[in-house]
Parts: sequence; C-alpha cells; structure tokens
Amino acid sequence: MKQYGIYQVTVPLPFRLNHVHCYLAHHNGKWTVIDTGLNREETRQTWKAAFAEHGIAAQDVERIILTHYHPDHFGYAGGLQSWTGANVYISDKAKEHALFTWTEENFARNQKFYLAAGMPEELVSQLRENDDTFYKLVRPFPERTQALHEGSTYRIGELVYEAIHTPGHAEGHICFYNKEEKVLIAGDHLLKKITPNISYHGQGDANPLKTYVSSLKKIRELDIALVIPGHGPVFTDAQERIEELLRHHEERLAFVLDVIKGEMTAYQISQALFSRPLSVHEQRFAIGETIAHLHYLEEKGEVVVYRDHVPHTYKKV
Repeated sequence: MKQYGIYQVTVPLPFRLNHVHCYLAHHNGKWTVIDTGLNREETRQTWKAAFAEHGIAAQDVERIILTHYHPDHFGYAGGLQSWTGANVYISDKAKEHALFTWTEENFARNQKFYLAAGMPEELVSQLRENDDTFYKLVRPFPERTQALHEGSTYRIGELVYEAIHTPGHAEGHICFYNKEEKVLIAGDHLLKKITPNISYHGQGDANPLKTYVSSLKKIRELDIALVIPGHGPVFTDAQERIEELLRHHEERLAFVLDVIKGEMTAYQISQALFSRPLSVHEQRFAIGETIAHLHYLEEKGEVVVYRDHVPHTYKKV
C-alpha cells in the first residue's frame, strides 16, 4: 500500500470485533483520512500517534472520506473535523442514515421493531440501554459535508479512484477502485476473514441481502489485484472471496429454511442460527441478519410472514 501513498491506521474497538482499519493517504504534502473509528479516547490517541508517526499537522489533512455510516467508521468524523478543519465526504444516503440512526426517535422505533421480532422484553430493555451507549460514540456529527457520487473520481494518495456504490452491508456504502493498479478500497463490502454483516432493522432497504448479492456481483466484474478492507488482512484473492461469500449466503438461506418448523418468530429462528452465547450488542446483529435472510426468502416466495399480530411470525410455504 505504501507505494500507493496509503498507510493503515488500526483503531481499537470495544467489541468482539476489536479493531477497524482506517487509512491515511498522502499526496503532495496533503493528507486524506479514510474512515475514523468511534468517538473514544482510545481513538483520539491512535490518531495522535499516527499523525506524529507521519509528521502530519492538523492543517495538512484536507479531506475525511467515509466509506459508510456505521459507527466504527463514522463515529469520530465530527471530532476529527473539529481537530483538522477538513471537509467530510460521505454519500447522501449514508449521511441520511448517519444522522437518524443514533437519535431518540430511532431508539424508540427500535424497541417496537425488536418486540415485533419476538425478543423478550428484558432483552429489548438491554438493547435500548446499548443503543444509548452509542449516542456519545458518534457525536459530534460533522458540520461540513460534501457528497460522494458514484462514478466520480477522487485522488487518494498517489492514485485516482472511481467511487462505486456498493450498498447491502450499509445503505450508501462506497468503495473506491483504481483501474490501472487494480486496487479496491473496500470499506466493509469485501472482507477476507469475516462475513460482512447484512442486517435489516426496520427502516430503509427492506431486502439488503438481495442488494448485497447484487453489489458483490457488480464488483466481481472488476479486475482486482489488491483489496484494502475495513477489518482483517489486506488481500489479493478478491474473486475467490466473492464466490465464497455468495456461497455462504446460499448456505445460510438453506439453513434458515431448515430451521423453520411451523410458525416461528424471527428471534426464535435467530436463536437456532446463532448457537454460541451472544452479547447484547451481538444480539442486535443476530436479529438483523436473521430478518434480512427472512425478507430475502419472503420476496422469493419461500416464506410467508404474518404481520397482523405482535410478534410477527414466519412459516415456510
């Protein structure tokens, strides 16, 4: 990556997934930041150390680019903007979700969503408390933003990249591709060691798994020699990894169908899909991923959903 003027900055996270890779890109004495981490003291210290290592003064940062709105990528954007004065670049759709997701209005809506999914009231209360912890991890919001547009080009380090809209893992997710060197800055769209979480949480795209599969097939058409991801190792076997992820979701869909016996709630199905003990934070991912797969099967006509009562129930056709 260094030959392309890109340097990895690994920011710690307080979760089982204990890191996020952010990046610094250098060109003509100016720097671009890609993704930021959560708004935590550990994040601030990591960026301070990275700036010191590369001899970066705050005014040397001319842009902060966000691949998507999830808190581990977006959370410190406002803080970093306050520090550097740099504009934040984010897609319009990602900005819309970022500014709504961590609000009291949405936290209240989440509770209704979890109850409709069949979650026990005690767990719903714990998830509400967990929601509240994210409030400060994503604030302050950036005040000055510019929109990333698919097809537009952006200089990142020594290369010029085309922005590619790759929703599924997150609405408005953007990857960046350089055709000459075959480099993909992938955010969380394509990861080597873990499967990007594909979740539905009651708002926005109702079939994110279908969208994600479509986005994977879109980047499968590219000639990719190097993937620079948001988590895990940098890797070179993009095409093989895309095929693995497509197979994974086919297998997961078959497993969901196999699990459904009679009428079941999404929570009951998720309990069967995720057999290991889950933290409260992980329960959110588990239910979101389960419902994303159920919505995919519903649209295919393989599952019917009864939404005339709470909790909603699912049944094989």
